[in-house]
Amino acid sequence: MTERSMPHDFASWACPHGQDARQGCAACYAESADPGAGPPGWEVTAWFTTEQPLPIRTLQDVHHHGRQFSIDQPSAPLVYLLTGRTPARDSVQAVASVLGFLLHERYTVDGFTVTETRATPLPAAEPGTDRRTDAWISDRSR
Repeated sequence: MTERSMPHDFASWACPHGQDARQGCAACYAESADPGAGPPGWEVTAWFTTEQPLPIRTLQDVHHHGRQFSIDQPSAPLVYLLTGRTPARDSVQAVASVLGFLLHERYTVDGFTVTETRATPLPAAEPGTDRRTDAWISDRSR
């Protein structure tokens, strides 16, 4: 598949539950945690900002979450990197699922703004479609 730019309209980013994947979907996250969801098929990376710093304990606890998720903080203040593996039929649902983790953890991550996402299929993945995401959120205005 050749790389191409994703359209930035809502329909192209709508998850199966009708949510904008770039804002996360708690239902996609819950479905991905279901034991019958299958093995992770997508690796998702999302850069996001917060209004308040995340406690160090929160960053450490995510590593022990058991779902192959992690939150790291690059050198910039209030900028974080969330990575995770998840089963999903396409990259849009994978992004919604991983960002849904932040919605699920609202008590520790209170308010976030996603600035960039990237979803790539894992080598053994057989996604249902060829939709891939690799776009800056600020590119929407183009």
